[in-house]
Amino acid sequence: MTIYVANAFSLSMLTPPATVKVTEVSEEEVKRVIANGFTSAIGHDATAKIISTQLGVQVPVNRIAIQLKPSDVLVVFQLLSRLPEGKVLTEDEMKQMPAKWFLVTVSQGGE
Repeated sequence: MTIYVANAFSLSMLTPPATVKVTEVSEEEVKRVIANGFTSAIGHDATAKIISTQLGVQVPVNRIAIQLKPSDVLVVFQLLSRLPEGKVLTEDEMKQMPAKWFLVTVSQGGE
């Protein structure tokens, strides 16, 4: 099992057929989930800094492609506003935006 921390979820992370479960969770729950280690999939410095500050753990920039397996967990930091095309937020701008945490789990087929 791999636990990933990311700021997005995409269907390209799946191998169909798959069933996806998405659950909104608290920051405290995220801290518990990642307590024994995780792989960062955060591609931007400002995002990594914000998440690191919120969780109290170093989340490195690591721009990777993810292929979720049934035992994997994806922890998603989701900004709740759509950005203008091409906009990259600064750390200060990100602090002003509302955000939520989600856990994404996958099972194969119709399980």
